[in-house]
Amino acid sequence: MLFDSVPYGLPSYVFSPEWFYGFDSVIESIAIIVSVLLVYYSYKCFKLTKENKYLYFSTAFLSLTFAFIAKIIGTLAIYKPTITRSALGSSIHQTFTSVTPSGINALAFIVYIFFILVGFMILFLIISRLTWKNQRVIALLVYFVFLATWISIVHYQLFYVTSFVLLLLITYSYYRNYREIKNEKAKFVLIAFSILLVSQAFFVFSIYSGIIYVLAELVQLLGFVYLLIPFILIFKKKPK
Repeated sequence: MLFDSVPYGLPSYVFSPEWFYGFDSVIESIAIIVSVLLVYYSYKCFKLTKENKYLYFSTAFLSLTFAFIAKIIGTLAIYKPTITRSALGSSIHQTFTSVTPSGINALAFIVYIFFILVGFMILFLIISRLTWKNQRVIALLVYFVFLATWISIVHYQLFYVTSFVLLLLITYSYYRNYREIKNEKAKFVLIAFSILLVSQAFFVFSIYSGIIYVLAELVQLLGFVYLLIPFILIFKKKPK
């Protein structure tokens, strides 16, 4: 199997301490709900304002939604191996006899990596004020996402380093944006991305300690909650 030959790969991409099994999936389920709300509010703002940046925000958080769904599926394959003994699980197992919980986990983690990087890349495009007309730049960034995904299969920490760098650039750009306009919504967005940046820093070192992983999950959830606030404020001020 592909993942058996990866030099730095793990038997499964699970870093949670046993006492936290399932709780991280609950936290990520909340992150999915927040992401879906962000997709909704962003799209509603796009319909009201006709500003493309809100449509791009909606696309970015839709990508993050897919990422967290994939991660939950992957971790539950390890946390709940009895699922394979259910009627549905048995049917799937008979259809794909070579699929193991670790294989499902690894494939789900790759999907998670890809969609997280796509989501962050779109957010970077928004704050950098690039448009889809910059085709050469977009092509280069798409190549970067695929390359980063492939490299992250070899060593997962490179994925979190990459996402940290992307969020660092995004956070710095929003910091400059806040200094220019100094309004409440810009402040919430800056705080949100700063918190997400911290969470990615924790994730880089989560392999060394289960407690660090728990902190990373909690901090990441807080970042998503803060991201939801400015979109609610924007939407409430617009006429129905």
